[in-house]
Amino acid sequence: MSPGVSASGLRRSFGNFSLFFSTTGRKMIATMAFKVFLSYSVDPDEQAIVWRLQTLAAAHGIEVFVPQRPGFALPSSKRNAILQDQVRGAIDRCDCLLAIVTTSTGSAVEKELNYALGRNKLIIPIVEAGVADHSILSRLKPIFRFSRWDTPGKIENDVVAFLKEQKQGKENVQAVGALVAIGMGLLLLSSLSKE
Repeated sequence: MSPGVSASGLRRSFGNFSLFFSTTGRKMIATMAFKVFLSYSVDPDEQAIVWRLQTLAAAHGIEVFVPQRPGFALPSSKRNAILQDQVRGAIDRCDCLLAIVTTSTGSAVEKELNYALGRNKLIIPIVEAGVADHSILSRLKPIFRFSRWDTPGKIENDVVAFLKEQKQGKENVQAVGALVAIGMGLLLLSSLSKE
């Protein structure tokens, strides 16, 4: 459980479920966060994309998990060969996985992609121009393509617009589910009151 305080209220999170208590009124809003796992390698050019994606997504209420990378150090132990529990847990909890695929994509990205595929997660590849199509990419839609010479922020804005659509879809499903639950509860109360 992690509390957060903003100018407009208090937020408490319980896994994927959040409660927002407004300090300006007496409303309580329950939401399930839209969570994204961002898979990337340690290429310095990718770091700017990672930072911009994380910042833009957060501005639109999308939670982005960015795994720590060991930097430019060479793998030195068996521990690096296996996905860490924290990474597996974040992929398990995410609604989708963004994968930045460049000419210097490392084994960590491949492992995360394979794990997410095994979990039937929505995978959104962000592929650098010039990267050959891989058999994994042919199974994924949509694919966002970018060039290092594109206007900074272009690909990030396109990806975040797509994520906002996905988030809205999830919220719509949750709203319908809540209405069905309320309807079922009212039917149950109605049948109990007749007895």
